[in-house]
Amino acid sequence: MSVPRTAIVMPGVGSYVPGALRRLQDRPAVRDTLDEVDDAVGDRATLPASRLLVDPHAPDAHELMDRHELALHLAIYAGALAAFRLLEGDFGVHPDVLLGHSLGEMAALAAAGVFTAGDGARLYLARAAACTLYTCDPGGLLTLRLAPGHTLELLCSAQLPGLDLACDNSAKHTVVSGPDESLATFAALAERRAVASKPLTVRTLFHNRLRESAATEWRRLGTDVEFHPPRYPVLSPLLGRDYADERELRDGVVGQLRHPVRYRNAVTTLRERGIELFVETGARDVLGAFARAADPRVRTAVPVAAGADFAAVAGTLRAYGLSPLDPAALAGPSGVPTG
Repeated sequence: MSVPRTAIVMPGVGSYVPGALRRLQDRPAVRDTLDEVDDAVGDRATLPASRLLVDPHAPDAHELMDRHELALHLAIYAGALAAFRLLEGDFGVHPDVLLGHSLGEMAALAAAGVFTAGDGARLYLARAAACTLYTCDPGGLLTLRLAPGHTLELLCSAQLPGLDLACDNSAKHTVVSGPDESLATFAALAERRAVASKPLTVRTLFHNRLRESAATEWRRLGTDVEFHPPRYPVLSPLLGRDYADERELRDGVVGQLRHPVRYRNAVTTLRERGIELFVETGARDVLGAFARAADPRVRTAVPVAAGADFAAVAGTLRAYGLSPLDPAALAGPSGVPTG
């Protein structure tokens, strides 16, 4: 079986599951990644990312968003990066390209070696400091089952302050960002037009022009973090091509505050490059559904799904042609995975 041309995609909000890595926490790739993130953050987050990822009784996303938003974002970042390192280090999965969605861009860049796991965590701390310095009215994100063009038409007709198209995910799924009051009015308008909508568990305002000052400050605070050329191509959903240099990489990091995510176009671009398989590093199928909507021929996989053990990951990879090893061959005589 030939190895399919593969993109590894790193999800953002919506991918968190409490204790998702509990059966993989003893694998060095996972353990070392979580330790590196925890060590970099110290006590500056209210909960360690490692606890959220290995304890099945950890708080869910709704509870975390109310009181531990930074911890939630760090867990999303650390979980995606740990999953990638497991796939690369234990199974020899080497993607043709990496792609991050919103918060997932940080994990994609860390996976590509642009900065270390710890430095990525420090960039999250810098983002929190920038958003604290340049505050704005409480806001969030609202998902819509609506085509991007129709969403833009609805935004134009609504004329509500502070609303922006945040994510163009697929032909029938978009996200709008903005202040809470405007979002509530917009959701009511969508309902009157029989458009289904749902608020996301987000308190920080992302992908919105109101965060311009915070994004500028974040870029300034992040200058102490050293950036390196990526080991893998990393596609920018905003640019529609791979990042070319350090300036673009630094702009891409802070862009999640200011610019929209054009995931639908990114999927189309990768398909035109011959990418056949989209492997998601989150705990559940989030981005895969959008990729399949963009092109029904796309194959998607979530090998490090919530609660998966080493043999389950191996079995999924083998089923998709990414690992020639039978799961049984990865275990010693006692049935305990080797390596």
